[in-house]
Parts: sequence; structure tokens; C-alpha cells
Amino acid sequence: MGIRLETVNTTFWIAVASASFVVTAGCSRDHGGALRVTGTIEGTTIGVGSRVGGRVADIAVKEGDSVTAGQVLLKLECGEQEAALSAAKAKLAQAQATLQRLETGARPEELAQAEAAAAATEAAYMMALNGARSEEIEAARAMAGAAKAQLDTAQSDFTRIKKLREGSAVSQQAYDQAFHQLEAAQSQHKAAKEQLDLLANGTRNEQIEMAKAERDRAAAAFDLLKNGTRKEDIDAARAACDAAQAEILRAETLLNEMTVKSPRAAVVQSFDVHPGDLVQPGPVLQLTDPEDLKLVVYVSALALGHLGLGEEVTFTTDAHGSETFKGKISFIATEGEFTPRNLQTEEERVQQVFGVKVAFDSHGGKLRPGMAAMVRMPLAHE
Repeated sequence: MGIRLETVNTTFWIAVASASFVVTAGCSRDHGGALRVTGTIEGTTIGVGSRVGGRVADIAVKEGDSVTAGQVLLKLECGEQEAALSAAKAKLAQAQATLQRLETGARPEELAQAEAAAAATEAAYMMALNGARSEEIEAARAMAGAAKAQLDTAQSDFTRIKKLREGSAVSQQAYDQAFHQLEAAQSQHKAAKEQLDLLANGTRNEQIEMAKAERDRAAAAFDLLKNGTRKEDIDAARAACDAAQAEILRAETLLNEMTVKSPRAAVVQSFDVHPGDLVQPGPVLQLTDPEDLKLVVYVSALALGHLGLGEEVTFTTDAHGSETFKGKISFIATEGEFTPRNLQTEEERVQQVFGVKVAFDSHGGKLRPGMAAMVRMPLAHE
């Protein structure tokens, strides 16, 4: 889908200037003994882009748009990738045709044609060796005439069936049969004519050698068709099909990378590209998941001992006044922050603070990243 995820937490930490004995500045206890601390809601930012890069062809969204999973965000120019895919498909078709031909072997009409050619060239060679009598010449002339008549008929039939095939009036099988009959008639006419010429004109040594070579070639071709295809040739053809299929998969993958889609329902946060820009592989748009929110606060090391994972807390936001929302502590940092380099005294150690995250749902879109919140944390372990 042309998606590359790079998750970054857009953090809005609250800086703490000083600390009291129990909690940091910005923190206090209410009349019920609960810890009250300010923080900010943050969302999960997703970097989306292509693994290959290229020239931007179209941008389908604007900043602030809500998008669904799989929605097209941006398209890159893909002419080169489309051409590569077409070439890979053509290569596969050629490899599959070769494999099918090798696995099927010779058709009966091909065997008959090769056998007839072998017999004709054998007769021509023997005639060249022995010379010809007058009755043999007449017989050859008759055979040449008959072969010419058969050729004319086959040519006429093929021309007629070809026109019918162009109009889909006959089957491909009928067309193939007419074509092979024409080929056989052409071969027989050629052999008959050559034999007649050989008988009528007499034979020279070079003609005898040529007749012998033609006989050997025709006999070898017939033997090859008769004996079938070697296993290693079929295995090589199968390997060529597998390689062509792999090329198609690679070409399809690269083509898909030219369309950048959203991996999930989100809001377009930002991007800085325009049609015609050249972009490198990597994220080009930033999305925010409006449902994947958390509230981040800092508490002191002393207060940390009274909090536990999974504990329920409540909080309010400036945007919604006194309306109270619920959440649960989902994370407590294992290392402190915002402290001096060396903690030598007790006064310095109480300045150490720890990040705490509160998980909650988005409450129908009421809560959004960047909102300030006041969190009330019951100190249950006190």
C-alpha cells in the first residue's frame, strides 16, 4: 500500500521549576488527600510515506482532514513502475507458453508432417544417388502436380477459415487445423517439386551432398519430435516461469509503493510537499490517531510510592470546565527526570520527578491532543 509507519509521541510535558516536600510544583493535595497534578493530553503521531520515493503526482488530502484506513493520501508518478510490470507479465506469458509446449509434446499433425518430410528427403537422396528412369520422372511430375493441387486447396481453405475466425464464426481449433494442413501441403509440394527437378535435370555431386544433408536434418527433426522433450528442458522452463512470476511480484510491490495510503483511521496533522516535488524514501505526511490518546503528568519520587498501575484517576480539562473524565494509570517511568547531575542531599533528591501516563478513551471526540488537564490521583497506598 505504499505505507511506512514511524510512530512518534507528540509530547507536551509540563516543566517543573521547584518541588515541595511531597509533590512537585503544579501539584497539590485536595481536601480528600488526593494528589492533584496538571498535565497535557497527547496523541500518537504516525509518519506515513513510500519506501521508494519519487515525484509527487497528486495530494488527495488537506491538513486537518479525517481519513479512514486504506484511504489514498498521496500518489507518486508511476509510469516507470507500470512499464516494468507490463514487461514482467509479458515475460511470464512467454515462459508459460514454452513450458506448455514442452510438456504437451508434438501434436499428431506435427509428427505426421515431420515423418513425411523425412520420407521425402530420403527418397530424394536415393534418387540423387541412383539417377532416374523416364517413368520415375513422369511419376515425380504427377506427384508434383498432385501436391500443387493439394497446396492450392489448403491455401484456399485456410484463407476462408482465417476470415471466419476474424469474425469469431469458427473455433480456434478449426483455425489451427487449417493452418497445420497448409504447412503440411507446402512441405509436401516443396519436396515433390525438388524431387522432380532432381530427376529431370540429373544429379551433380554437390546436389547429392545437399540431398544427404537435407535427409539427415529431416530425420533428426522427426526423431526429436517422436522421442519427446528431455526432463532437464522442462525443468529449465519451469524455473523460467518461477523467475518471471517473482519479477511480477516485485514490480507490483514497487507500483503499490507509489500510492501512499493511511494505515488506520486518523487525522492529517501536517505535510510539506506539493505536486511536482521530488521526495526521498520515508515519511512525507504526519497523521494523528484521535482514538489513541494519553495524559502525561510528572509526580515527585515521594508521591510515586503511593501510585500503582491500573489505578483509576479522574481529570478535568480547561475546554470542558467542570466535566469530569475517568482514566487509568497505564505507565510509570522507571527513571527520574529534571534532576541535578548528582543527588547528594535529601533536598536534591526530592527534586527528582517521574513521568506518569493515564490512558482513557476519546469520549466521542471531546478530548484532543494538546488540551491541558488537571488530574486527581487518590493516594490509595498512603
